[in-house]
Amino acid sequence: MEEIFNIASIIAKEHNISLEDVLESLVDSIKMAVLRKYGEDRKVKTELDIENKILNVLIEKDVTESAKKDYEIDLKDALSINPDVKVGDKIYVKLDTKNLGRIAASTTKSVMSKMFRDIEKHSAYEEYSEYVGKIISGEIWSVGMHGDVLVDLKNAIGILPKREQAPNDKYIVGELIKAYVIEVLEEPKGVKLLLSRTHPGFVKELFKKEVPEVRDGNVDVKAVARDPSHRTKVAVYSNDSHIDPIGTCVGSKGVRISSIVKELGDEKIDVVKWSANPAVYIRNAIAPAKAVSVDIDEDNKKAKIYVEDEEYSMAIGKAGINAKLAAKLTGYSIDIIKNSEIDEQDDDYAGFAPKE
Repeated sequence: MEEIFNIASIIAKEHNISLEDVLESLVDSIKMAVLRKYGEDRKVKTELDIENKILNVLIEKDVTESAKKDYEIDLKDALSINPDVKVGDKIYVKLDTKNLGRIAASTTKSVMSKMFRDIEKHSAYEEYSEYVGKIISGEIWSVGMHGDVLVDLKNAIGILPKREQAPNDKYIVGELIKAYVIEVLEEPKGVKLLLSRTHPGFVKELFKKEVPEVRDGNVDVKAVARDPSHRTKVAVYSNDSHIDPIGTCVGSKGVRISSIVKELGDEKIDVVKWSANPAVYIRNAIAPAKAVSVDIDEDNKKAKIYVEDEEYSMAIGKAGINAKLAAKLTGYSIDIIKNSEIDEQDDDYAGFAPKE
């Protein structure tokens, strides 16, 4: 048995695995091999003493007058183990060292192979777990009949479900793709990453990649509201009075924002300044329309925005998208009101509530 401990010790050192883990995996496999030999309904116990290099495997056997099967033991031999035993009883018998050695030798290779696969899988899981909430790149492996995209990430697979895809995105097998990592799963067949290209975090991470001031924390992306493939509003802020957060994110001649727009399939992006003052923040969020004034009901999270008549269509936006995103960005239900209709009933106002 000492040979098993020596082999396990060498494997543990070479692959930076604890000796206990190697031996426990080996013992589990030996138990399975013993059960295959003596019957799945048998009971097996193990005694492992790493310090003294002792490994005993005990198999449950049926006590009979004359043993004829592997899982039986003669009464005479059983009495030498337990003087109170009788025919029909069951007794644990220590497996012969030679038999145990042969079983151990035959299972070591498969045990080690499985262990290395498990270690490799867990290592990949730990590696990719650090990507949760970040962007990862990979090669498109396949596009399923229902539109789900599989992404090759070398030692893991990324899954981009149809529901996490922007409407205007196109996917071609073999092309590189960027996506936001929502979750990492360690499954029996390997590591899988749940990806998204519609998550607000995807936009925030794109800003980190393209804008050094966002990456180093001098500019903070406070909130993102998005209607994928159509429009996105991003609220930014800086504690440094010398930094213009909007100009910094847009970049000289729009070079920084253009890279983000391109990655999002030419989706329009409004970068607005965040404010701790709800009225100021909501006024900024309705851009590019200009508000004449804003009334806030903080208790009910409602706001009325008054605009010049000619600004009304811009404030609402096509299919209401500008007002809807402003509501989502700020967390306030928003009513857009024309200046010429201030005296009319509130029921005539265009109201937009934030949605999750």
